[in-house]
Amino acid sequence: MRHLAVIPDGGGRWAFERGLLRVNGYVRGTEAVTDIIDAADELNLKFVTFYASSLENMQRGEAFSLSLSSVYVEYLTETLLPIAEARGYKLLFVGDFKKLTPELMSCISKINAKTINNKGLTVSFVFAYDEMEEVTAAFNYVFTQKLLNADYTEATIEEVERYMYSAALPPVDAVLRYGGFCRLSGFLPFRTAYAELFFSDKLFPDATKGDIYDLMKAYKRIKRKFGRTE
Repeated sequence: MRHLAVIPDGGGRWAFERGLLRVNGYVRGTEAVTDIIDAADELNLKFVTFYASSLENMQRGEAFSLSLSSVYVEYLTETLLPIAEARGYKLLFVGDFKKLTPELMSCISKINAKTINNKGLTVSFVFAYDEMEEVTAAFNYVFTQKLLNADYTEATIEEVERYMYSAALPPVDAVLRYGGFCRLSGFLPFRTAYAELFFSDKLFPDATKGDIYDLMKAYKRIKRKFGRTE
């Protein structure tokens, strides 16, 4: 396996079950993110990607956006950046950054600049993402450029894909979704088209490194054909 993607669902439910505020579930979830990154590194994966927030998440209201942004800014700055610098990780960010708070956008910009040349594990976070918006924005950009250059040929998927938010990510080999739901919720359709899908009933704050080791064992037993008969 080269690229594992994780959908970290269930933080709010984890907090409610314990009589805590929703934000406490997100804070606990960052500890699980670190555990999964550790496991990915130990298993010699090249990419691990987390679905940090969908566009729908960002439409839950200003209070939600601010609390989620605060959790990520603190985690990325205080915890993950020092680890990335010590281990040579590249931190990559994907999504519609216009929907993010200025604080999170500034944090992402600084961290990206500090780790862009690192050659180790690439840890990616997908923020404010919507699959239809990703395709529409990329197509509109290509279409506009063709008009400006008097190019009236049809746009190709290769041209459009080059300008998608997720263009820097390679195909996903496996997706692990926590939280008990068996769906991808529009997560990176162009990258997950041939991904093996794994679902866990665990709420994400309860995730452990062992989950990734178990997933790897199951993944190795799968014969991947990519649509071919053999």
